Amino acid sequence: MKTKIYLFTAYIFTVFFIADAAAQTKLYLIPSLHGLHGVNKNYSYDTLKHIITQLNPDVIAVEIRSEDIDADTAYLKRSYPYEMWMMRYWFPNTKLLGFDWLGEDIEGRPIPKNYWKEISPMKKLERELAQDSTLAKLCAVCDSIGELRLGILKNKSLKEIIESNDSQICNQYYSCYSDFLKDSKYEFIPYFNNERNHRILLNIQAIITKEEGKTIVVITGDDHYVYLSDKIKSEQIFK
Repeated sequence: MKTKIYLFTAYIFTVFFIADAAAQTKLYLIPSLHGLHGVNKNYSYDTLKHIITQLNPDVIAVEIRSEDIDADTAYLKRSYPYEMWMMRYWFPNTKLLGFDWLGEDIEGRPIPKNYWKEISPMKKLERELAQDSTLAKLCAVCDSIGELRLGILKNKSLKEIIESNDSQICNQYYSCYSDFLKDSKYEFIPYFNNERNHRILLNIQAIITKEEGKTIVVITGDDHYVYLSDKIKSEQIFK
């Protein structure tokens, strides 16, 4: 009987230990502004760095492909925003992981130097769309929606951005483009954006599972943040 009691007690302890480890996982999802940090005095690069420092994470996940996370800085500068590749210098003692996805054609291999200017099917279509006078005029409506966002992203603090209607405006912007580009040669553009968001979500979920029990800070562009914010359970940055 004592043996059974000991075994039962050990089982209960194990269950509670596992549950406690899972409960200790803390995830903070932070939208970054890429180049706009350089003009936003209320949410600068230094502000972003300070916020992350205050959270004291075990892991920082950035918008860089996992296959590129250990690449040299010169390589990373060609394809990724400043705040993403600078994390290794800002937080040299913190584990850094990547979650971005930039297309099946370069999946698992280095991004060629001339990729964005000469190879990327997405960028090629975006350039053609900019020269398509008919669709460009229609999409001007979408661009006007985008301008509303810029007023927020260039001036507001992180707290103000999160509490603003930025998410609604962002969704309106992408829905507008999807509607106008549907059934055209450019419909791959919204398809790619949606697929990238989905792949980013899956990659972040994998990181959460792998780094269970740790404090994780996820830094992603504001557009991706809008997509992810209601799909990933995260801690409040400001309480």
